Amino acid sequence: MDNYTNQTKTTLEERYNMTIDGIYYGHQPIYGYRNSKSSTSCIARYMLTKSILNTLNKYNFKTFADIGGAEGYTANIVKKIFNAEVISTDLSENACKMAKELFNIKAIAADIHKLPFNDSEFDIVLCSETIEHVSDYKEAIRELLRITKSVLVITVPHESKKIVTKNIENKIPHAHIHYFDIQTLDFVKEMGYSLRFEKILSPLLIVPRVVAEGFKKPGNKLHFRIYNFFTPLFKKIFGIKTANWLTNIDCIMTKAFGFYQGITFVIEKNNNIKKEKFSTIKAGSFTNIKVDEYRLK
Repeated sequence: MDNYTNQTKTTLEERYNMTIDGIYYGHQPIYGYRNSKSSTSCIARYMLTKSILNTLNKYNFKTFADIGGAEGYTANIVKKIFNAEVISTDLSENACKMAKELFNIKAIAADIHKLPFNDSEFDIVLCSETIEHVSDYKEAIRELLRITKSVLVITVPHESKKIVTKNIENKIPHAHIHYFDIQTLDFVKEMGYSLRFEKILSPLLIVPRVVAEGFKKPGNKLHFRIYNFFTPLFKKIFGIKTANWLTNIDCIMTKAFGFYQGITFVIEKNNNIKKEKFSTIKAGSFTNIKVDEYRLK
């Protein structure tokens, strides 16, 4: 494990041991929508999850691995919706511990550059919001493809090169240190695999997302004070139905206007598990999947 990965591991171990009033502080919306014991940006996470689930819904699969799966939020949803045998990994041992305790999911701490699995062990492998953090994303993708039998799904952020360059210059642990656009993974075509992508996270929905979630913003500037004054009203007016609606129109918005802040890549090693027919999964089918607040032992 190189120095950067070791530093990242230390940062993640601290993150997945965080509490608020003794309650584990979730990285993902494990406690449901708009819960103060989880990180903000629930709706963005729901948009990402919806894209993943609709990608998975095009295939028949029995085994699934979530590489870089944090505390097991997505793996748990996949287990419930698709009745699949799931496993999660993360660089952080604490994250894996939480996946086991929160969702009773088998989880193994591992470096993505050297995964402890056999060749073609899983029908589908997911790696969501992870390879932008790793030392060598191409090496990581080759390793992900090694353990994939049929389909590899990867999601990444799409942000400016300026932000990525600044993260690298400032040597921030667990920062986004790779830039991705829709052509970045074209190298897998040269390896003989098919590749397609979906644009997600429309920036046109950022303001509605922030208003709907109703989290107060730090700062004394006038627009922050005005916004914070109205947040109790926002919370009363814009509930989970609004969150579900915004989640459901995200892909429509990215297709209509072309602007996007994230990408879902799908790499097929073979398509013999592809369904002939499938339906669209809506946000309401998974945003209610959650656990009770967990007091860290």
